[in-house]
Amino acid sequence: MTERPWFDQETDVLIIDEYIAEMDSYKRIVEDGKITDTELLEQTLRVVTLLRQQEEALSPEAKAIATEAFGEMAVLNTLQALRLQAASALP
Repeated sequence: MTERPWFDQETDVLIIDEYIAEMDSYKRIVEDGKITDTELLEQTLRVVTLLRQQEEALSPEAKAIATEAFGEMAVLNTLQALRLQAASALP
């Protein structure tokens, strides 16, 4: 993937999510409308490999910032999933 901004230059809104639909891994996994255990495991391994590469490449200061950002992004994703789950719950 080429270097791209993380934020929209005009609105300052985070735009990384917009890249998902363009990623080969995403397109390949969702093309049939099913997400298999194998696909999920392969994606997990892909992410782990990239995180290990990043961990080795970052300075201690950059690693600390990235660690906090990844943690906060995970919190955000979890909160969004919980909110969707609550909104779709049957009465």
